Formats: sequence, C-alpha cells, structure tokens
Amino acid sequence: MKFLYHSAALEAAGFKVTVDNVTTQLGDVLAAFDPYGSYWCVDPAVQEILSGTVVPEAVPKTVSEPIVVEKVRARTDAGHFVKDDPATEKNEAWTTKAVKKLKKKK
Repeated sequence: MKFLYHSAALEAAGFKVTVDNVTTQLGDVLAAFDPYGSYWCVDPAVQEILSGTVVPEAVPKTVSEPIVVEKVRARTDAGHFVKDDPATEKNEAWTTKAVKKLKKKK
C-alpha cells in the first residue's frame, strides 16, 4: 500500500499526501504506516479511498498555452545592436524572444 498511488483521489478530497502519511490541511495525521509495514487510518473517508471502494474522479490536466515568440534585434551586454556577419549563413542581427501574455486588469 502506497499513499502516493492514491494521491490524486486523496488530494481531490482535500487531504495532503506524503510518502509516509495522509494529513488534513491543518496537519492532523489521518493515516500512516506503522513500524510493521501495515497502515492505520482514523478517517472513514480516507479508508474508503485507500481500500479502493471509491472510484476517484478524473483530475483535469492543465493545458498550457503555446508560447508566442517574436523576432527582435539582438543586443550585446552593453545594450548595443549586434551587426550581422556576412561570412555566416545565420543572421546574428536578429533573435527570437518569448512574448509575455498580458493579463487584463479587473
């Protein structure tokens, strides 16, 4: 029995999960391992999740938005523009920069 195996269901129910125990948000220990390898539990809701009688709901994954980049002039450490070296294929005068998404103010 590993608490981390059931961590999605336990965290969805509002509990904190570590390798060794399950606690409330305030830190009260609800389930833990004893020295003999088995576990003890004082909360029936945690016991139902650990025993497998409660099927955990699917936890939605966060979808990250694509990163928007724009082409900007390259600069040196001093802030001066970098000129292009015609002997190379790459254009050193331009580089790409990630654009920060602006949040609307309420």
